[in-house]
Amino acid sequence: MTDFEVGFPSGQYLAHCIDLDTAMALEESFHRGSDPQPIIDRIADPGVRAAAQRITTNLGDHPGRGQRNSADSINWGYVTECIRRYNQQPSDDLLYRIGTHTDSLTPEDQNLIQHHQHGNLSPEQRFRILNWIACQGFEIEGDLALLIFGREQLTEWLERSLEAYPSFEFFLAFEFLQKEQSGVDAGICFTMHWTPLPGAPEPSVECDFPWKLDWEPGDLFWSDWMTGHNQFDFCLDCYPNQGNFATPGSFCQQGDRYTTLTDEESDLMSVAAVLGV
Repeated sequence: MTDFEVGFPSGQYLAHCIDLDTAMALEESFHRGSDPQPIIDRIADPGVRAAAQRITTNLGDHPGRGQRNSADSINWGYVTECIRRYNQQPSDDLLYRIGTHTDSLTPEDQNLIQHHQHGNLSPEQRFRILNWIACQGFEIEGDLALLIFGREQLTEWLERSLEAYPSFEFFLAFEFLQKEQSGVDAGICFTMHWTPLPGAPEPSVECDFPWKLDWEPGDLFWSDWMTGHNQFDFCLDCYPNQGNFATPGSFCQQGDRYTTLTDEESDLMSVAAVLGV
């Protein structure tokens, strides 16, 4: 059995008239070492089902089955097709396929997803897979923050932001940046900040409240030591309302340094704009 056959089993299935979704699912089963029989049993055509059974049996005893993938064994056609489909209709299922195929998801991740997260990916898990995709040079369509957190989570955070900081515009943006743009290794970075609106209380220089754009590596958004294990909850825990970081008696004016955006800041969409509210 050649290396091509081991690294790219979906090609063998496709060559025998097995549809793409089934071929991809059987390839995933090969690399994960899971039971492929339920997938085969769902094939309606007896001839196609027999071909799938024969190929699976041939692959079943190979020592590469169930092994973690090396970079050389990534099926780029498989990954490219998954990304194409994801750009058309984002889903955790497609990210899961990419993540398990490329080892962007660890066995611990897979256990959590299957047994504790009802098949859903956490925002941090989505970020890791999307970061891998972006670092390989693939284009990801859509707003990254929305893809990572989902509309429900961003809506909840926007509502909490409006309640805590009604005079500030909430921004949470994730973008792929090269090292020369961010100062760190190339990858998806994030900025979470609140831009003062005219009339807002001036942020105190003694507080580290994030009132302007500052790119950080995306994985720093999450950490076990922070309240809620994320930057948003941590910030609202430190500053539960805008009075906690305001300079008494001082307010922002139109055109001052607080309300004048840089070109880069002007290009960002606020969370409200992303959600269309």
